[in-house]
Amino acid sequence: MADATFQAELDRRWSAGADGVPALVDWLLAESARRGASDLHLEPRADDVLLRWRRDGCLVDAGTGKGPLRMNVVQRVKVLAGLLTYRTDIPQDGRIAGSGVNGVTDMRVSIYPAALGEKAVIRFFHGAGKKTDSATERSDWTLEQIGLSAGDVSRLAGYLIRPQGMILLTGPAGSGKTTTLYAALKYIVEQACGQRQIVTIEDPVERLMPGVTHTELRPAAGLDYPAALKALLRQDPEVIMIGEIRDGETAQVSVQAALTGHLILSTVHAPTAPEVLLRLLHLGVEPYMISSVISAVIEQRLVRRLCECRKAAPRPEAGAPAEPFVANGCERCGMTGYKGRMLIAELLPIEGALRTAVLARKDSMELMNAAAALGWRGLFARGSERVAEGLTTFAELRRVLAPA
Repeated sequence: MADATFQAELDRRWSAGADGVPALVDWLLAESARRGASDLHLEPRADDVLLRWRRDGCLVDAGTGKGPLRMNVVQRVKVLAGLLTYRTDIPQDGRIAGSGVNGVTDMRVSIYPAALGEKAVIRFFHGAGKKTDSATERSDWTLEQIGLSAGDVSRLAGYLIRPQGMILLTGPAGSGKTTTLYAALKYIVEQACGQRQIVTIEDPVERLMPGVTHTELRPAAGLDYPAALKALLRQDPEVIMIGEIRDGETAQVSVQAALTGHLILSTVHAPTAPEVLLRLLHLGVEPYMISSVISAVIEQRLVRRLCECRKAAPRPEAGAPAEPFVANGCERCGMTGYKGRMLIAELLPIEGALRTAVLARKDSMELMNAAAALGWRGLFARGSERVAEGLTTFAELRRVLAPA
């Protein structure tokens, strides 16, 4: 259900016509950030545009803008992002510098041509000035703050000070992988004291960090992941963060770089941490290379945190898992029962029986059995601990994760 107060103000500003569009868009961006949205969606429909916010990982309706002015609003967003206003038939990506209002330091814009007009999505990035408990709304997290267990933080820190190797993350889009990668880079920068060359290859660059050289892909100019990585290796880097390993060539070059004395951080899409190893095998990487260079895989998701309005859970039915609290709902959380998100993550060290299973090209079940022998339990078990602590609910875990 749309917010009545927001809709009333939207109607008032919308009625100002085309001359009021710049002020309208400025207000939309500031108001979306103030209300805790990580993204603002402008979705064209036949006679209006639907505005939606993504808050705590869930899309909610914000309001509706009626009439032809909807095209002007998207055009204004494109102007602010430095995009081609005369091209409405191609996807475009850009960036709007944040003003610092409501803690916003940067906004990433994506424009997509749809049947009824251009769809715009604006993502907000917040800096240190923004006080928030959401793991996706801060660009200055440290390893200790992102939500890993103390044991996983200690192990990860040990891997990050090594001169070479590979650390991989897995999780779906919006699971906080970039935040974890940047926390890792922040730790390396602080520990290196300027004595390590640290470079990223991203699509696009989402945040700029002092002490790090950032590279943005330009596929139209031939600068894709493999080309950028091959060129970068001639620049004598020591630490390389690669936004995503998505094809065989990138996988091969990345692993080879880790073998030849570089520390590589990257992400790979796979259902679980052990299956990241299987994914690399499917991409054509030799088993001995995988077992030799990968130090650890981090699997993660973001789940919503219970609001302070939580209420005691009813007595569970026989055989059902117990939880101390369930969601309730108040004005503070928009009647959802949840406010903010937190990380559910597990670090899987690649060693012992798991290395042996990779060398033998075992299937996913055998890889997971080998991982379990090292203490890996899966994210549902990790999340169940947060439920027992009263931080979230089994309903939220089931929304984000399939039970093990």
